[in-house]
Amino acid sequence: MVLLRNLPTQQPEKLAQLIAVQPGRVVSMAMSKSEHCQMTLLAFGDGESVSEECYFGDTLYYVLEGGLSVSIEHAVHTLYAGDCLAVPARTTHAVAAPDGCKLLQITLS
Repeated sequence: MVLLRNLPTQQPEKLAQLIAVQPGRVVSMAMSKSEHCQMTLLAFGDGESVSEECYFGDTLYYVLEGGLSVSIEHAVHTLYAGDCLAVPARTTHAVAAPDGCKLLQITLS
């Protein structure tokens, strides 16, 4: 495969099982090699967060396990397993996982 990586090819697997939560850390695993589409699995330990950031393209957050808070401007959105939220390109936002979380992040440009 040229564009996809770190994905099962021999048999199906649960997406959430491809990455493990590690206490006190935010773990990431790139799943694509494209300048126009970045797919990343993320695992947040309890209370971990990523401070304000702004991406080059539209970004989708899809929660696989646990819960995630996404702060955009003055609003805070809480997502749980199965929920998704899109953040427009060049929009400053922050994410936090008070009780830990696994999610898929896709950024398109």
